[in-house]
Amino acid sequence: MDASGDGARAARWLVLPSHTLRYRLRRARERFGVDLDDPDTRLLITSAVRLSG
Repeated sequence: MDASGDGARAARWLVLPSHTLRYRLRRARERFGVDLDDPDTRLLITSAVRLSG
């Protein structure tokens, strides 16, 4: 979320191959039914994660 939608940057930050990150994001979309391309959704998820500790 902190990479502002830049998958390559997020993968580097997480020390993952970019194809692994794309796979995991696709699985999250399918499993939870969220649109991670929507800025409001990303804000809500980021806020929830940060507030949870």
